[in-house]
Amino acid sequence: MRIAFVDYILDPRMPGRSGLSDVVWDMASKLADMGHESHIVASYHSSKVPDQRVRLHQFQTPPMGYRNVFGNLWLLGRTASILRNLQLDVIHCPEYLSTGVMSALGINVPIVLTVPGNIYQRLGVSRGSSYEWHYAQVLKWAARRSARRCARVIAISADMKFWWEKTGTPEVRIALIPLGVNPSIFFPVQSARSKLGIGRERVVLSYVGRFAVEKGLVDLLTAVKRVSDEAPTSNLIVYLIGGGPMEGELRDTIVKLNLGERVVMIPWVQKEELRVWYSASDAVVLPSYSEGLSRTIPEAMMCGTPIIGSRISGTEDHVTDGETGYLFEAGNVKQLSRVLSCMSGDTRPLNSMRTTVRRYAQRRLAWDSVMERIVNEIYVPVIEARQRSR
Repeated sequence: MRIAFVDYILDPRMPGRSGLSDVVWDMASKLADMGHESHIVASYHSSKVPDQRVRLHQFQTPPMGYRNVFGNLWLLGRTASILRNLQLDVIHCPEYLSTGVMSALGINVPIVLTVPGNIYQRLGVSRGSSYEWHYAQVLKWAARRSARRCARVIAISADMKFWWEKTGTPEVRIALIPLGVNPSIFFPVQSARSKLGIGRERVVLSYVGRFAVEKGLVDLLTAVKRVSDEAPTSNLIVYLIGGGPMEGELRDTIVKLNLGERVVMIPWVQKEELRVWYSASDAVVLPSYSEGLSRTIPEAMMCGTPIIGSRISGTEDHVTDGETGYLFEAGNVKQLSRVLSCMSGDTRPLNSMRTTVRRYAQRRLAWDSVMERIVNEIYVPVIEARQRSR
């Protein structure tokens, strides 16, 4: 089969290594492993791509660039014109602005959407969205149109399945399939702490992701402050790895709460280094108010690292309290503080989970099994339905 992917949510200098581009390239490469013909349409600023077997169709970036509504719409219009000239069985997009635009432009190929989130779900959660008003309206339009027009919608969590059905996707056209992770990139790293210069006596928590309002990071800092006040001699240290619009506010909060010895901010790191951070951590903490499925979860779990996360979409689909991590109510700083206090006093329960966590990820979250499901449950039925309709 011939599958084309749309890739534009990324740093154009880093194809396959930023934004949603790593998801796109992982899927395209896995299809090539399976003997299928995979294409990617994109505007990159680099000739270095992850897999030469994938057929790449590039074009120039518009003057208005990436990361704004007008630039995104221009990019998607140019993408549509390229897709029309390819002989394809399916077009697969990793987010719903592109599927909304593609369907509006009359692409005559079945479109499959993998949904990382839903604008209505985000707006319905307190502190769930940092989108500007005008961009939220564009996303509402794209979500409604995509829900009605896509041949199939892949929900990456149970909550996303609910929200996309509510947005207008018929139940028969939606499937619950999580994002995958590449086990050749994410795996346990021996002597990870010594590689990072972290003492073995430290109790290490890591957060990996965007620094945005919906991620609940101020709650995390407040909880760490409580633990620090209750147990001043605790060896707890927290690493915030990433970047985003809240970076300045987080730095100010760390100073205000006198957490300079407890919380360290680390800029975005490459995947090869990220697996070292996961392996060095006693747990990864995700205090978000709103997520589809944080990709931190499959990445960390493939490294054998338990998750401490809020009871939200995606997280509670894969984290079993007391088995593969610990859960707390989103926004409940008291509950989060209690979890952190317990684990900073005794990390043995977390350490005993690591084998179970990795086995779960290998069985449920590796791209091999995820793409097998996508091919059999999504692509094959869509292609067969198109053939019958001709």
